[in-house]
Amino acid sequence: MLGTKRPIEALLLESRRLLSESQSKNFHLNMPSGKFSKEFQEIFENLSKAIQQNQDEMKYDILKYQLANKAMNTGLWDMNVVAGDPANPNNSFTWSDEFRKMLGFKDERDFPNLTSSWVDRLHPEDKDETLGAFVKHLTDYSGRTPYNLEYRCKLKSGEYRWFQAMGETIRDDSGVPLRVAGLFLDIHDKKMAAEQEAQLRKQIRSMFALIDRIDKLITEINHTLDKKIESVHVSSSATEKIIEALHHTSEIAQKEQESIEALRKRTGDGENSMRETISSVNSISELISGISEAILVIRAIATNTNILSINAAIEAARAGDAGKGFAIVADEVKRLADSTHANSLSISSTLETIVEGIGKTTEQTANTADQITKISKDINGFAETVGDLIKTFNELAKNGNEVIVILNSLKELSQTMRAGYNSLTSITKELSSVVSEIKI
Repeated sequence: MLGTKRPIEALLLESRRLLSESQSKNFHLNMPSGKFSKEFQEIFENLSKAIQQNQDEMKYDILKYQLANKAMNTGLWDMNVVAGDPANPNNSFTWSDEFRKMLGFKDERDFPNLTSSWVDRLHPEDKDETLGAFVKHLTDYSGRTPYNLEYRCKLKSGEYRWFQAMGETIRDDSGVPLRVAGLFLDIHDKKMAAEQEAQLRKQIRSMFALIDRIDKLITEINHTLDKKIESVHVSSSATEKIIEALHHTSEIAQKEQESIEALRKRTGDGENSMRETISSVNSISELISGISEAILVIRAIATNTNILSINAAIEAARAGDAGKGFAIVADEVKRLADSTHANSLSISSTLETIVEGIGKTTEQTANTADQITKISKDINGFAETVGDLIKTFNELAKNGNEVIVILNSLKELSQTMRAGYNSLTSITKELSSVVSEIKI
């Protein structure tokens, strides 16, 4: 019995040791000391070889996983679920070294195998969704809720990067989770590229819309430009006609100015002649006044002569026959005195009429002189106005020539602009063709 029981006890003790060391990566079967049968020794040797081969295969598989993870930039993780409770504090997480390196850590010392090592590094905006999805996956005993999502996780440097986490769970017959393992992928560059691609697609769509608007704008500008060019041609033609009319008007005004200058000269001569006439009339009036005074003297002489003739007749009558000859002389003297008196009255009346006419003539001549003076001033003012008009016409004609130069330049510019817009239209068509080849 002892010989039979001892190998079994040795085997039991060794199995217990193996079970306690099974958590270690390196464990091996130790041959118990003592004498055992060949069969028992062979059993130990076979078990030892099997364990060694299994460890070698495990190391090889781990090496393959490590190489694959390194090549794919992925990290592995797994968790033992105690009593099917995802929140059980006794749940143990295992983070692979590749997982740690992806977050910028080296080993378990700076990134322990704790749930908090991962949870505390989740982005605040993604944390609730990420943990909620993990819990839903574990608590769905049907196993139909997958765990596959994208979230941001903070690196050791403090930078946030995008990762994709996928997991599968081993469950018992009732669906209670026992162990969950997963894969951790760095998708930051892919995510950024996707965002940039989305932004690029958006920009391309905006570019399409912009090209379409530019094309429509160019069409409108071309249409407007055609109208403007036509307006420029019309304006140029009208301006040329206006300038021609200004030159013609200026020539007419210059001729009229010559006529006005002659008229002004004649008016001045008339004004001078009128002044001379007034002076002559005044002189005649003064002479007539002298004649009137002389007639008064003659009339007085005639009156005295008449008195003298009467006295002579009286004296002749006293003399009788001796005074007949003297009486005849007295009669002749009286007749001459009467005739002189009558003529003086007639001349005086005529002179009064002449004086009255001269007065009216003097008044009318003065009024005419005033009118001539006024007309002369008006003519002088008109002549100055015509001169100013000629200057204005000449200035307008000069400015008009400058306008024509500007309009001609505008014509050339319009043609250049049209050529530019045609080139721009061609460019936008080519750009639209190139952009349309980009898949959006």
